[in-house]
Amino acid sequence: MGAIVAVVMVYGLQIVVFLVLLWLSWRFFDRRYRRKNEESSRRDLLSGKFTPTSEIFVDPRDGVKYQVYYNQETGEREYVPIK
Repeated sequence: MGAIVAVVMVYGLQIVVFLVLLWLSWRFFDRRYRRKNEESSRRDLLSGKFTPTSEIFVDPRDGVKYQVYYNQETGEREYVPIK
């Protein structure tokens, strides 16, 4: 029993910090295929800055099919859901 308490005391804080960092990365940094600003992205797509590529894929996370658009000036990619 004493050995278990010692392990929890030594590694407990590290495990808690790891879990908090894992949650933060999932919550704030997992921004796959999300546009920064819906209005400006739509305007850029319609203005001709982005050209459609032949890439079409299904996101395994939400099951939605996406078309990839590419901006040759900046190298930016936009992921537009196909309806």
